[in-house]
Amino acid sequence: VGEVGEGAGSPSLRMGDEAGEVSFDVGNFTDACGRFFSRWQTHAEEEGWGPSDALAIISGSSQDDVITFPKSLALHAVLFQLELPDVLLVFTEKDVHMLASAKKAKIAQELADKLPESFTHKLHVLARDKTDKDKANFDKILEVIKGSKGGKRVGTLTKEKNAGAFAKAWQEALEASGLETADVQNGISDFLAVKSTGQQQSVKQAAQIGSETFKKKVVSKILDLVDEEDKKFSMSKLVDQIEDGVAKIAKDQKLDENEIEVVLPPVVQSGNGGFDLKYSAQVKDLPLHLPDQGVPAIHVASITLRYKFCSSTVARTLLFNARKDQTENYKTLLATFELCKETIKPGVPLNKVYEAAAKNLKENKPELLNHLHKELGWGMGYEIREKRLVLDEKNKHKFHSGQVFCLRLGLENLQSKQQTYSLLIADTLIVTEDSSEVVTTAPKKQSKVSWNVSDEQEEEAKPDKKEKKKPSDAEIKRAMENKFGADKSRHMTESEEADKQKQFEERNKELAIRRVEEQRKRFNKEIGGSSGKLVSHVSGYNGPADFPNKASGMNLCVDDGASTILVPINGMAVPFHVSTIKNIGIQQQGAAGTVLRVNFVSPGAGIKLSADNKTLMYLRELSFRAQEPQNMMLVHKQINDMKKAFNASEKEKQARDELVPQEALRINPNRGPRLQTLKIYPNLQARGKKTEGDLEAHLNGFRFTVRKAASSDVKHVDILYRNIKHAFFQLSNKASTLILLHFRLKNPIMVGKNSTKDIQFFVEWMDDGESLVDNRRKNMYDRDEFEEENRQKEMKNKLDNEFKKFCDRVQDILPPDDPNEPEGDKIWEWDVPYTDLEFQGNPKSSMVELYPTVNCIVHLATKPVCIIELDSVDLAYYERVRGGNTNFDLTFVFKQFLDEDSKIADCWTRITAIDMKFYDNVKEVLQKSKLVQFEGTTQINWNNVLKDYIKNFDDISKDGGWEVIFGANDDEEEDEDDEDEEDDDFKGASSGSGSSDEESESDYSSGEPEDSDDYSSEELSDEGMDSDEAERWADEEDDRERRERKEKEARKGGGSAKRGRDDDSDDDRPKKKSGGIGSSKKGGSLGKKR
Repeated sequence: VGEVGEGAGSPSLRMGDEAGEVSFDVGNFTDACGRFFSRWQTHAEEEGWGPSDALAIISGSSQDDVITFPKSLALHAVLFQLELPDVLLVFTEKDVHMLASAKKAKIAQELADKLPESFTHKLHVLARDKTDKDKANFDKILEVIKGSKGGKRVGTLTKEKNAGAFAKAWQEALEASGLETADVQNGISDFLAVKSTGQQQSVKQAAQIGSETFKKKVVSKILDLVDEEDKKFSMSKLVDQIEDGVAKIAKDQKLDENEIEVVLPPVVQSGNGGFDLKYSAQVKDLPLHLPDQGVPAIHVASITLRYKFCSSTVARTLLFNARKDQTENYKTLLATFELCKETIKPGVPLNKVYEAAAKNLKENKPELLNHLHKELGWGMGYEIREKRLVLDEKNKHKFHSGQVFCLRLGLENLQSKQQTYSLLIADTLIVTEDSSEVVTTAPKKQSKVSWNVSDEQEEEAKPDKKEKKKPSDAEIKRAMENKFGADKSRHMTESEEADKQKQFEERNKELAIRRVEEQRKRFNKEIGGSSGKLVSHVSGYNGPADFPNKASGMNLCVDDGASTILVPINGMAVPFHVSTIKNIGIQQQGAAGTVLRVNFVSPGAGIKLSADNKTLMYLRELSFRAQEPQNMMLVHKQINDMKKAFNASEKEKQARDELVPQEALRINPNRGPRLQTLKIYPNLQARGKKTEGDLEAHLNGFRFTVRKAASSDVKHVDILYRNIKHAFFQLSNKASTLILLHFRLKNPIMVGKNSTKDIQFFVEWMDDGESLVDNRRKNMYDRDEFEEENRQKEMKNKLDNEFKKFCDRVQDILPPDDPNEPEGDKIWEWDVPYTDLEFQGNPKSSMVELYPTVNCIVHLATKPVCIIELDSVDLAYYERVRGGNTNFDLTFVFKQFLDEDSKIADCWTRITAIDMKFYDNVKEVLQKSKLVQFEGTTQINWNNVLKDYIKNFDDISKDGGWEVIFGANDDEEEDEDDEDEEDDDFKGASSGSGSSDEESESDYSSGEPEDSDDYSSEELSDEGMDSDEAERWADEEDDRERRERKEKEARKGGGSAKRGRDDDSDDDRPKKKSGGIGSSKKGGSLGKKR
């Protein structure tokens, strides 16, 4: 082993005569020796140093079968970074004298020769002489002692019992010399307590290894045992596995595994009582206690180890299905721990830590004071526990910068429903110049060490019913109380119900007022912007010279290269870029021939004209007739294909232009958390073939690597941690065959050729074929059926466990939200849907299960997914809430409706057909999320409501926003409601763009919303039509023209034409003359309140 610098150290071996080539580090020796002499000389007259004229420190023979921490070897570790048995060190007034075996003496002499001349404390080395049993050497050493200072008193470690003939011979020679002896153990302890910079670094490295071992070998293993329900796994076996895994953790941390010493076996305790909070507690060979129905499981575990002779301790309590009182006790202990940590500063007496803990418990939970462990920690370093620096109520020694302490708070023998348990938290701290630094990083927040484990296995083991039993009101209410807190624990009287409703209305009114202020801020920011899409100038050619040769003034020509069609007008070829074409249709009219109709984009439909363009005329449509249909049909197909290709290209280009630049993925050189054989959504391959790959967590994000790439351009998909807004983790359940991870992103990324903010990775624990086979009638006595069912359960549980482990490991490596607080909250946490709070509804086009999460309401199993981010919701409105209805609808209006560039149809979404039994519970969940809520008896046309809200925003916001529209109304307003009850502005789903039949216009749909009332009946798909659609479209166009002529004539005659039965346009709907819009029975006018 070559020379090493300060703090690095040589291997932690006991250097006997059989040691190999070792050299002492000059820099470390001069630093440590200088600090030692300085400490001794400064405090020489104190009792801890004798006072002594010289110091004689001897180490006995090594005893590998006995764990001891003698001060002599601790001094060696500081001076030489090695433990040196059978060595005598003598410190005189200025110099150091060393008597050791020949090999040790040789290495020490090399050190002495390398000492700089400026170093005032010389090292004199003597080699042992076994011929006279070192009698001559002892005489020389004694003469040196008598020549130091007064030469009468020598300081020794009188309480240490040294083994071996060498130590015994020295002790006899010292006693025969007539010199007085004094115990200097306290003086040397005080010197050893203050660590050098190098030693502090070693403490941090020891803490790093201990923390990682705790997370990966203690917490992960216990979670696995809980998941597997292994009730026979013993605590002693777990301890052995933890100890065996320490070296690998050190290696993974790029540290020298040979420098690690597990000086005390890890401690794991659990069960109903039997906790021992002593640091040297013995682990019982009993099964680990797992959570059972109604009985929590509490585990106390600690790891103590040394790295380069520097010790570290970490201890935590793990809570499974903890009761409320147990959780509160832990929170109190954690708060007390943080208070004690703040007390540790240089110059503060050690007993102040105990005083701070006792005071905090007495003020907050006095019943816990008698359960507080009497020792709240101790100093540590070479030794695991320094008795001189114990943190109790009597120790008045003071903290000094550079000292290392174990802060260890425990509550013993607590009771909870006849269950005896204990709580323990311990960390390693370094005292800094003005405070203290915690160097162990294992999580200790209550949310990080608590788990609620449901007994899904027993539920699944029950025989399946023919029909799935719906949750009862009581079950839903209990689930709601468990997850969101309960306002009552018994049936309420009518007066209590009325009080609760009054409180709800008051809170709702406060939220509505706050919401108005938020709306004003958003609305004012958008003033001055322009709405709609600006007309862009496009051209396929610079001039007629660029026209293709096949173009003429007598035929239709399609130029794919220029994305242009050339049409004959008065014998001339006139070009139109494909972007100007709205849609194209074809109609066969028998003997009259075939008609091709081209509709162009024209004013309206969301197109805004500048002042310069308002006087221009626009071409709306062109029609061409031919007797032979073949050419027309060919041109029709060519134009549609060209439009599809152009739209796809523009969509991809626009998506890429809107992408926010992100940093590159930093690859983890070591293997990170990984899930294999997952499928991805959106799919990367065409024609419905699902893409499989592996998901791996790296330093700053995830990478999904495709196993069989769809193309050479799509080999992987990267997702950065800081671009994730919501991360959902959904386990298997009875409603879905998927186990999935879903990410809602802050900024879209490209997946294949499309940009998306939603990306999902999933595995199917049962494929569709198996699911269909399972639907047949089963024979409960069929062995094959029974084995197949067990196989599926095992597979499902295995996959669940793999996903859980992956999520836990990812949570550990996530960066902190605030880079300045490494121990602070992570940038995000996994959001798990609350299956206990499930309710069914129709957010798209079918009934699905919807689950509240902490921040959203989601359905993730079927595509497209539904994710309603509650923090982006401005209003929640319950529709069709009236007596006799068995279900209701729930509409969410998003805050973006006030944004200038938002499409109104994208600013709200509706969930239809929610069972009325879920009404109260859904209402409770949404109020916990601080949403403004109102209700009405009919569905509302939200497109018109939001347009008028924006138009009359100043008046509405002054009167209270949503409160003035949907809040309680006086008698006059109720009369107005009755008069306006037939107003078409509040027609049902058939008249609004948000109807259940047209949910493609919701925020979570890929469909295109209508652009304008004026042209809603004319708009066709940008993707083009087939021949049947075109024929149907042409017939509808003819009908529309006839209706328009009739209605125009009727209006000229002063009448009001009734709408045709087939007319779906909102354009001809009777309008109110004033600026207000109609209302439901519970709603008010959107105009200014009278």
